[in-house]
Formats: sequence, structure tokens, C-alpha cells
Amino acid sequence: MSKTTKNTAPRVDWSAGHGLLSGTLNGTLGTLSITALGHAADMPATWALAAGAAGALGTLAAGLRRRLTVATITFRGTCWMAAGGWSSWALAHGGPWQWPEIGTLAVAGIAAGTLGAAFAAHEEVEQAKRAHLLLIGARRQLAAEWTDRIRRVCSVEVTVLGIEHWPSGAGYTLEIELPEGGTTRRSITDRAEGLGSDLDLPDGCGLQVMPGISRRRVLIQVTTKVISTELGFPLEEMNEVTTVNNPVPVSLLSDGARAEMDLRQASTIVTGPTGSGKTNWLHTLIARLNQTNDVLVWVIDLNAGSIGLPWLNAWRDAQLGRTGSRWADAKIPVPGVDWVASTPEEAKRMLGAAVRIAKRRKAAYQDAMRDANDDKLPVGPTVPEIVIIMDEGAEVAATREARAVLAGVSEVIRIARAMAIRAVVSVLRVTQDVMPDPLVRKMASNRLATGAFEDSELGHLFGWRALRAEDSFSGPGSVLVGTEGKQPAKARQWRITPDQIEEISALTSHRRPTLDAPSLEAAGTDYTDRWLLERCGHLWASTEAVTTPAGPTTPAAPAVGGPTSVPARGAAPAGGWKATAGWDTPADPDDLESIWLLPSAAEPGATPPGTDWADPSTWSTGREDNTPETPGAKDAALALLREAGPEGSGASAMEKILKPEFGTTRQTINGWLKEWAEAGEVVRTGSGTKTRYVHRTHAGKPPAEG
Repeated sequence: MSKTTKNTAPRVDWSAGHGLLSGTLNGTLGTLSITALGHAADMPATWALAAGAAGALGTLAAGLRRRLTVATITFRGTCWMAAGGWSSWALAHGGPWQWPEIGTLAVAGIAAGTLGAAFAAHEEVEQAKRAHLLLIGARRQLAAEWTDRIRRVCSVEVTVLGIEHWPSGAGYTLEIELPEGGTTRRSITDRAEGLGSDLDLPDGCGLQVMPGISRRRVLIQVTTKVISTELGFPLEEMNEVTTVNNPVPVSLLSDGARAEMDLRQASTIVTGPTGSGKTNWLHTLIARLNQTNDVLVWVIDLNAGSIGLPWLNAWRDAQLGRTGSRWADAKIPVPGVDWVASTPEEAKRMLGAAVRIAKRRKAAYQDAMRDANDDKLPVGPTVPEIVIIMDEGAEVAATREARAVLAGVSEVIRIARAMAIRAVVSVLRVTQDVMPDPLVRKMASNRLATGAFEDSELGHLFGWRALRAEDSFSGPGSVLVGTEGKQPAKARQWRITPDQIEEISALTSHRRPTLDAPSLEAAGTDYTDRWLLERCGHLWASTEAVTTPAGPTTPAAPAVGGPTSVPARGAAPAGGWKATAGWDTPADPDDLESIWLLPSAAEPGATPPGTDWADPSTWSTGREDNTPETPGAKDAALALLREAGPEGSGASAMEKILKPEFGTTRQTINGWLKEWAEAGEVVRTGSGTKTRYVHRTHAGKPPAEG
């Protein structure tokens, strides 16, 4: 659904030039009209002849100023003299309304129009030749300058094969050929900074040395002008349906071409500091994936799921019929993203479902891969690819539980390529403090940087091929794009607005695919219940719900579950939807106190709760973490005692089992055991380090002999 504009009435463009027909008619009828006026005013015939001569002189002067060819100037001057001569003859012989005069004027007009077409074509050809010669001359001069510059700076004698100026006007590409004798491209690459200095490029501009079609061919891309204008996202392109089997355009290169990434087989990593446009680029990527009809986008954002929220707005308004929304009466069956995980628990569900889907597809689609004679799953609208986009990797590496999410992403990257599940990971930096799993970076052949403060950051991402940070970026919107281990290229990303995101969500909702039946069965309720109010209600301020299908449904797709609850549109956060790491936000003083201040130790002589001085395993310092109990951990502990049988178990042994999953400490388990012992649920046996607890159902039974 696109915005409409008011129709404006047609207007005559008086500044437009004459064409062949209109110009001939205008000249002929103008000559006839002026001659008729002169006859009515008894004008002498010589005056008309003088007017024609004056027009011819004016045409000569104008043609010389515009550097027209001699043939064109002669033809136009002749037309003026012919018009003046005819008018003088008509005035001298009774006026222009006699048949001989009118016939003569008509023949002259037809002849002038016919010859005018020929002379116009001749002029166009000559002007093109002249411009080409001028361009060749300018290129020859530029080539000579570069030959001398490379000889002076790099001590290499090269041959300039071609120069191509970019359509954007921001620079040009130079193709050179290295001499024989073993000279390598490194001799030019290592002196790229010196070439830029010798060229005296403006700040923010630079040059990049790229490989040519052979070992001796080298391309030098020279940026001479910084383009700071914002590139609007091409919304009109969303009407075209694409496929993820083809490369996806992700930005606009400096030379006017589009940078493309293969998202069917390759994973992607994007890095950049806060405010460099990283989140905007992720939105443009989601838009390009929505343009296809064979991709489902899943989003992991532990910063309140903010990158996925704008893609839900239009769908939610349409489902709720929200008053005042332009989407209230629209038919938007599905959101712009298929699943949003904003908590570690939800992210674990998503990644677990992705792993199960990958394993299930390997068995379910063996025949399809055999028919296609391919070891990769054929992707299409009936069997879509899943692209998992994870924003703000710093949040994912912040806690132990969140680091498990990154481990799940790493597993998806490692095992799910052939089964069409790919990942796009966004981080502030690619260093170990932000992205502790190096496998994510090593296995991502698509790499993009929206900014960097240090050259080492780019080197860590792109290797030795990287440029200097100060020469790579010219403010928000500029990016470096590297694919398949090749030299990264400078580019600019498109700017996408929240209104455009809603437009794209509505426009592409009817082409969204559904999850195939084997994948749906493998994903289970983790997928079908993803829009339950209990699962996603925290994403919005309002908890109003409506009934809507849990997933997209089409006649060719299986049902995706029963009715679920969808939260209504809530108030947007202050400043709008903006995904950032939040490192610049001052911490709450209460949070600082909870982080830095430890609880007071127990007073001398006081016995901490749950302490049995006869059992050393219950002793504590009084400074243990008093975190709230994890729901389900207490039931799991009691189940362990039942499974232990007559032999029972102790707090230390139970901690080893419960802590990896629930984070439960030994002190908490001791408190539960004391509570159960007092209630008669368990029986304590032994003392000291041999203290054991046996469930009441096994009390009195002899332990099994080993």
C-alpha cells in the first residue's frame, strides 16, 4: 500500500525547444505573418531583405559562440537569407497572398525541414566526435600523469590500459598493466598511501588497489570526492519478487555498481561502533530478504528485541484494527519478521528449533537433493531458507547464560549451511571481549564494517587486505564490504525509515512463505507458540490481545497451529525504535550498588541459616550470591533424590547436576534439604562429610550392592 499524490493539471512548457516539424511550421508561418503585416503597412521591400541579412549575421555569431560546425552555421544563415529574399519579392509584387508567392514559400519550407533533419544528424555526430576527442585527450593526459606518478612513488614502469570515470562523479577507476620480470601487485598495494599523498586527495578520500583479470593487471579505484548525501532506500524495487538463490544487493559501491552478498550458502558478520549505521544496514537487509518469496527472517536481539519491533507494527495494527492507524483496515496476514527473540530463554528456543530443523531436513529431503543432483537443499517458496539475524553481539556476550546463545549461533553456522539456515551476526567489534567465539568470524565469508576507530579492527576482520580506518569511512552510511575473502570495497548503504519499513512489511506480507511440514514438526511448540502473549507480551507496553493465526497460512501450506494471543501496539520507547548496545547510558545507582557492594558477613557467633556445623558441606561465608530461585530447580532437585534411590545424594553432588542448567548453588540446595527433612519429605543419614539425604519413598530400604 503506497501513498497517493494529488493529480496536477497539465502545463505547457514554454522553455522546451522546437522539434523538426514544429520548427519548420513555426519558421514558415512566421515568415508569412510578418510579410503580411509589412504589406499592410506598405513596408519597402528592401527592409525585408535587410532583416534577413541581420538574422543571418546573428545566426553566424551564435553558431560561433556555441562552436557549431561550418555546415550547420551555413545552413541556418541560408535559411534566414531565403526568408528575407522571399519576403522582399512578395512585397515588391503585390503581397504574399498570391498563389505563386504562397507556393514558393511552401516549397522552401519543405526543403528547409528536410535539409534541417540531415544537418541536425550531422551536427550530433560531429559534436560526439569532438567530445570523444576531448575525452581522449583528457584521459591521455591523466594516463601520462599516473604513469609518471607510479614510476616516481613505486619505482615501477607500468602501462595505463584504460580509465573509467564513475557515474556518481566521485572518482574513477584506473586499469594498469605491470611490466614483465616478476613485479607483483604488492609493489603497488604497499605504496597505496604514498600514491594518495602524491595525488593530494582530500580528507576522507583514498585509493584502493584491486586485482584485475590476470596477475599483471591491476585496478586502482580513486575516490576524489566525498559524497555525504543520503541515499534513500529504493522502495519501488520491492514490487519485484526475487529469490535468495541469487546474490542480495546490500549497498552501493563508489563506482555506481551494487555490492551483493550470497546469503544462500554464506553466513555474515557486520561490525561497527554505535552510531555508525549498523542497525540501519540490518533493516535494509531485512527489507531485501522480505523482497524474496523463499526466506523466513528470525531475529535475536537481547536489547528488548528492538530491531524486530518496527517489522511488527503494520501487522499488529492490521490484526487489532487499531484506531487511527493507516493499516487498521489493511490485510496483512504475517509480520515482516517471522520470529523475535528478546530474551536468552526465547533465543535458546529459537536456536534449538533451528538445529532440530536442520537435522530433520537432512533426512526428510534426501530425495529432493538427489533429484536436484546437489548436496544442498533446494530452496523455494515451499521449502524456505531461514536467516537468523542477531543484533548487538555485546549483549550476547555479557553473561554466562547469554554466551550460551552465541554458542547456539555458532552451532547453526557450523551444521546448517546445506539445510538452508544461515546467520547474520552484528557486533560492536570482532575482538574476543565482544565476540568470544572465533568460529563465528572465521566461518563468515560475508563481512561488512560500518565504521572502526582503529586500523587493527579492520585488519582483524578483513586481514591484510583492509584499508586504513581514516580512509575507509566518511561518516554514517559509508561501509566496507568484503565477500569470499576478497579485497573489501568502499560503498554506501541506503537509508531506510520507519515508514518505509511498515510499507515493505505490508507490501511483501502476501508473498511470505510458510515453514515446510517436516521443519514445522521438528520445531514443535517452540515455533507454533512464538506469538503467545506469555512468550512475546513483554515486547510491548500494552498487553491487549486479539486472536489471530500463529503463523502464515496458504492453501499450499500446512496449518501452523491454533489461535494465539497477539499483543496490541504499545508506546514506542523514547527516541523511537533504535537498537544500540546501551554502553553510553549511565547506570542506575541502585544497579551500581548491587554490583559493587557485597552483603555484610555474619556477626561472630551467629549461625547462618541452613548451616549444620556437623556437615562441612553446609558451611558458608555469608557472602554467597542471594539470587532468587530459578523456577523448576527445586522440583528438579527433589526428582534427583527420587532417582538416587536408597543410596540418596548430597548437596555437592546435586549442585554439579543442577548448576549448569539452573545456576543453583550448594547453599540453596542445603536450605531445601533442611526444609524437606523437617517436613518429613527426606531422611538424613550419616554425618559430617558422609551426610546423605534419602527420599521418603526409599527410606528403610537397603542400598543396592555395587
